[in-house]
Amino acid sequence: MKKIILTLIAAALLTSANAFAQTTPPDGLNYNYIEANIAFYPDYSSADQDFIGPRVRGSVLVIPEVFLFGQFRYLTDDFDLTQAHAGAAYRYRVAPDTDVYGGPSIEYLDFDGDIDDIGFGLRGGLRHRVNQDFEIGGEIRYVNIGGDIDNDYVGFTGTVQYFLHENVGLIGEIDVEDGDIGFLAGARLNF
Repeated sequence: MKKIILTLIAAALLTSANAFAQTTPPDGLNYNYIEANIAFYPDYSSADQDFIGPRVRGSVLVIPEVFLFGQFRYLTDDFDLTQAHAGAAYRYRVAPDTDVYGGPSIEYLDFDGDIDDIGFGLRGGLRHRVNQDFEIGGEIRYVNIGGDIDNDYVGFTGTVQYFLHENVGLIGEIDVEDGDIGFLAGARLNF
């Protein structure tokens, strides 16, 4: 099951390479990026763990109003937690440097190799380019994982990007997942 989800994420990003190369990103906001972070979730309550590990995510603009997105996260402490998702979203420009977006996703969750299940998600958010140096964003998501895990939750994310260069940014993020708070830091390469 894990291989299927990872293959779907890779295929979504790779098959869109030609489309994203031919699509001009919107002024001010860029939906063509790859990002790498370190994630830390202290005292993850449902597992009583202090999870830490890498997260990789990306996005590709297919047409001016639609983008594909994906993420892979591997967290570890006494046991491992692997999560991935892939989806598509519609973006709507509400101001020259402000977009709202929303769309569905396929979600994958694996606890220590013993339990792995697929579910669905719905997410929506707001991105705003404050100035030449900063972008901020927020997202709300509903994730439902069925099967052996039977877990659904609402999560919130707040993100800030500081641009070192138009194509390179530093990322800071706070993620609230089912009441557990996580902190993420890393870098984004904008294409």
